[in-house]
Amino acid sequence: MTDRKIRNMEEFASVSGISRPTVSKYFNDPESVRQSTRARIEEALERYDFRPNIFAINQNRRLTKNIGIVVP
Repeated sequence: MTDRKIRNMEEFASVSGISRPTVSKYFNDPESVRQSTRARIEEALERYDFRPNIFAINQNRRLTKNIGIVVP
């Protein structure tokens, strides 16, 4: 593990040497990525301790799945 904190999928893709669309595809459906690529991504996930931000992903999709309640 390194001291550098990976903040988004773009940074994770660049430091792991895998394209960002492939990393995104892995997070959406791991079975859709080739086994050798999947192993490289999983190794990089462990090495850099990266977890995608679910709130950011859903906000980008415009599907937050959150409910706000205003209480006076």
